Amino acid sequence: MRTTINHTRRIGISAAIAVFLTIGVQTSAQAQIVTPSGAISSFNPTANLSDRLINQLRATRQDQRDYLALVIKKVENKELEARLVIAVQQYAMKRNAAFPFPYFERALQYEARKRGVVLPSLQTVASTAIPGQTRR
Repeated sequence: MRTTINHTRRIGISAAIAVFLTIGVQTSAQAQIVTPSGAISSFNPTANLSDRLINQLRATRQDQRDYLALVIKKVENKELEARLVIAVQQYAMKRNAAFPFPYFERALQYEARKRGVVLPSLQTVASTAIPGQTRR
């Protein structure tokens, strides 16, 4: 009986310590998150769009990043609107948040074709890479 009380007391003390440490860690971790002050000197919406597409569409392979670079180039040349690309990206995220890239590619090709813009497939972009070119 006495060992049961000691065991229960140890569990209670361990739980209290765990709660205390969790609260302490959360407070200190929140204090470490800071916003960059003056790190970016000029606003570049195309760079932000590029980062957004790469991160949210989970473009991990180099051919996917090359495809997104082509899309960004079409936006810079005013062939595609940035708001269209963002809308298609959001659609792809709703379709499958874990693997949105294929949905983005197909939907953007469809929308670009409706607007008279030629947008090759990812497979075409990957197969027309310059041979011997080193990829990062």
